[in-house]
Amino acid sequence: MVKKLVLFDKIHNITSERAKRETFSRYLKYINEFTKGFDRTKVSLKKLREFDKRYAVEILGPEEIFLSNILKKEIGTITEFKEVKVGTEFKGTMVDVGKVGFGIFVDCAILNPKVDVLLPLVTLREQLCNDRDISTRDIIKTYEFIENYPVYIKVVKIDVDKQTIQGELSKRTLDIFHKIVSENIEGIIASGTTKNQLKKALVNSGHLRDIVSTERFSFLEHLVLLKDNTDAPGIIVSIGKNLKRCKLSALRAKKISKLLAI
Repeated sequence: MVKKLVLFDKIHNITSERAKRETFSRYLKYINEFTKGFDRTKVSLKKLREFDKRYAVEILGPEEIFLSNILKKEIGTITEFKEVKVGTEFKGTMVDVGKVGFGIFVDCAILNPKVDVLLPLVTLREQLCNDRDISTRDIIKTYEFIENYPVYIKVVKIDVDKQTIQGELSKRTLDIFHKIVSENIEGIIASGTTKNQLKKALVNSGHLRDIVSTERFSFLEHLVLLKDNTDAPGIIVSIGKNLKRCKLSALRAKKISKLLAI
């Protein structure tokens, strides 16, 4: 029996048929990182779903349940709205950033119906600026939130009748901001590039030596932490020309500390 999954990763940076073919090939290699070594089971990558920009896979073979669980854990899959529970943690990417003043929406791959999780302004104030009376616009500006900015959220409220979900940033994301501030370092969020493309850009620009660590959030989203006294905007300018379809955002301790008033 064939096991079918729709994977979490949203492929949001395709601009041409050539890019579509290249991304398909790269994504196939990406999932093979997690499924190689199981020669008796075949994992097939299907055509990109146009309505939500996600790939489906089909798994056939004796290890199909095991491989299905690996992909769910390592990459993630879509979740049915009816299956969402209060207290559950999801990874997601910000959408329509700055388009509303009452908060920020996060796409957590929740479908049937498609529902983006709202991070209300009151919650953002509590978590990101010590409950100060700061606007959504200023919070976005300080943290440099961009479209498809990766975060982890926790569900705090579900309205089944209105088909809405509210959440808050989870500890996994808050810990990143706390690390930036407490260690007085800077970081870069890269959205729209693969891990290999990002590494190549860092190598070609001579900035690989300035990196402490790189964490892959999803296929196209990454967090880069920089060494002490390394300027994130400077590196963004340097590598940006080699990452044409990628958006880059700087995490800066001084800016965040000012918003937190510490």
